[in-house]
Amino acid sequence: MDYQTDFDAWKEQIENCPNKEVKLPNQPIDEFTASAETLAVEASKDKDILQQAGLDLTLINDLAPLAGALRYCQAQWMSEYRARQEAQKEWLEQSPAAYELRDELLHHFKFAYRNQSDIRTYVMRINDGNGHVDMVQDLIELAILGEKNPEPLISIGFDTASLQDVKTLSHSMSELLASANGSSDDSSQNKTLRDKAYTLLVNRVSTIREYGRYVFWKNESRREKYYNNYKR
Repeated sequence: MDYQTDFDAWKEQIENCPNKEVKLPNQPIDEFTASAETLAVEASKDKDILQQAGLDLTLINDLAPLAGALRYCQAQWMSEYRARQEAQKEWLEQSPAAYELRDELLHHFKFAYRNQSDIRTYVMRINDGNGHVDMVQDLIELAILGEKNPEPLISIGFDTASLQDVKTLSHSMSELLASANGSSDDSSQNKTLRDKAYTLLVNRVSTIREYGRYVFWKNESRREKYYNNYKR
């Protein structure tokens, strides 16, 4: 099976994991899933004695496919996270020029419409805003305003044809800003699924390890197979 097939098989159970029971990973997911898969192999060797002690063997059978589902969820979350990081980097690189253009447009528009009180009032309202979202909105509003009232701009030598580029820039910056903001970690659906998949797997792993340490309390070589070797 591939990891997506594993996820599809476990999707409903992962989604139904109660939020109040969700545990956040305290170890690298790749290391944890690998250890869970190893535990599945070792516990399968001991399934008879573990079952005699009261362990539900379905927990062992769940380990490998649930580890695959968790690997899939982790990959989805990391893809989203990296895309957001890249968008944030691009925003930092591109936004200064967009802010500068907005300020230049305001400079020209204030002068061009200085004798038209209604339009100047509108321009000053645009000027009063601040922040990234406002800057993106300012660009599109100024572009549309200029296209609807071109004569005063033309009279001061402003190239009104450039307003089409301003609209294009506003659109591209809005998309970039949305990608840069993305979902917060707490609201990301991909991260939530990753955490829920981790919770289902870690609960099974913990139970199996507990039983293994119990039944092999006099067999050190087997008992060590049921310890978590990860150190934070």
